[in-house]
Amino acid sequence: MKILFLVHQFYPMHYSGTEKFILNLASMFQKLGNQVKVITYSFYEDSFYNQSAGKILISEFTYRGIPVLAFRNRRIPEDINLALHNSDFSKVSSELIAKEAPDIVHVGHPMRVGELIKALEPFRIPYLVTLTDFFLICPKVILFSSKNVLCAGPDGGDACLTLCPELQNNFITNRLAFAKDVLFKAKKVIAPSIFLASVFKKEFENLDLKIINHGLDFAAVKINRRNNKAGDNIVFCYAGTLAPHKGIHILISAFKKIISNRVSLKVYGSGPDELYINSLKAMAKGDERIECCGTFSEHQFGDIFSKVDAVVIPSLCYESYSMVLHEALACNVPVIVSKAGGMAEKIRDCVNGFTFTVGDSKNLKEILENMANNAELINTLRANIKYQVIATTEQEAYAYEREYRKILTKRNDG
Repeated sequence: MKILFLVHQFYPMHYSGTEKFILNLASMFQKLGNQVKVITYSFYEDSFYNQSAGKILISEFTYRGIPVLAFRNRRIPEDINLALHNSDFSKVSSELIAKEAPDIVHVGHPMRVGELIKALEPFRIPYLVTLTDFFLICPKVILFSSKNVLCAGPDGGDACLTLCPELQNNFITNRLAFAKDVLFKAKKVIAPSIFLASVFKKEFENLDLKIINHGLDFAAVKINRRNNKAGDNIVFCYAGTLAPHKGIHILISAFKKIISNRVSLKVYGSGPDELYINSLKAMAKGDERIECCGTFSEHQFGDIFSKVDAVVIPSLCYESYSMVLHEALACNVPVIVSKAGGMAEKIRDCVNGFTFTVGDSKNLKEILENMANNAELINTLRANIKYQVIATTEQEAYAYEREYRKILTKRNDG
C-alpha cells in the first residue's frame, strides 16, 4: 500500500500530540512494508525550500526515516490558521496528488491541507479522517469562546454568532459546510476518545464515527518505581505546550500556595507565545521549588516521568485526547487533570489520579497538598495503574490497517 498522511504541521518544528500520532502511525506502517509519506504545511525560512510551484515553496526531507514533503505559501495568508481554503495552493494540489498517486490518504489534521483533500475526489482516491481536535467545527480549535467560556459546539453556527460575535456569519456557514463535506465524503471518520466523537455527533447527527485510541511507542516507556514514604520530597510535573489554554499559570498559582519545602514542580515544554512564557517565568521567579526544564523529544518522556510523582494537566479547554496523560500512565505515574473533555474518561479520583474543577487553582492546590502530605497515597495510585491497559502503536496500526483494507476492498469491488 502507498499511504499518504496529511497533517497541518510536523516534526522537527512541531511536536505535540497530533504530530506524534502521525509519526507513530507512519513509522509502524513503514515497518509493515508499506510505502508512506507525510505532506504538511511548514513555517521555515525561505532558504529551507529548494523547489517551488507557482506561489508555493516546497521542500522534501526525511525525518526518522519517514519521507516528508513540506510546503508553504511564499506570502503566508493572514487566515492560514482559520480558513479551510488556500487559493495559491489550490492550483498546485492536484498536480501534487497526481504525482504522489497514493492508494489511500489519511487526514491527520485538515488545517492548512484542505486543498489536498478536495483534490482527491477527481482521482477517486479514498481517504479517512482522524479527528484530533475540534478544528473542523471551531475556527479557534479548542471550543473556547471570545467570552472566555467553554463552548459545547457550533450548533449550526448559532453558538458561534453568540459566543464569538467577531466571526462573520458567512465565514461560519461556509466553514461548517466545508467541514461537513470533508467528513461525509470520507470513507471513515475516527476519533481517539468517546468525548470527541460525541461533540461531532452532536453537530452532525448522521456522521458514522469509530473509536480507535492513540497508541504509544513502549520502547520509550520507563516504569516509575519510586516508593514514597512520609517526609519524602514530592515531585509534580507539567510536560507539553506552553500556551494560555493549557492552564500552566493555574498550576503555578496553585503550587505556590503550598507551604512546604518537601515539594517541587518541574515544567517541561515550549510554545509560540513568548509573552505568555515570560509571564510564567515571572510567576515562578523567587520560588526555588519550581524548575523550568525546557523542551523534550518524543523519546524522552520515559526518562522524565520515571523520576516524578505525579503529572498535572491543568487545561482550561476540552482535551480531545491527551498523549501526555497516556504516556504518564504507561510509566506508572498518577495524573491530575482538569475535569474537561476526553481526559475525564481515563482518570478516576483516588484510583489512578485526581480531577479538579477547570480553572480552579484552589481546588488544584488542595489536591497537590493532599498528595504532598500523604506520600503513601501515591504508592496506592501506582499500584492501581499497573492494571490499566494502554494501547501500543502496534495495536493502533493494526486497527487502522483493518480500516484501510476494508476501504480499498470496497473500492476495488465497486
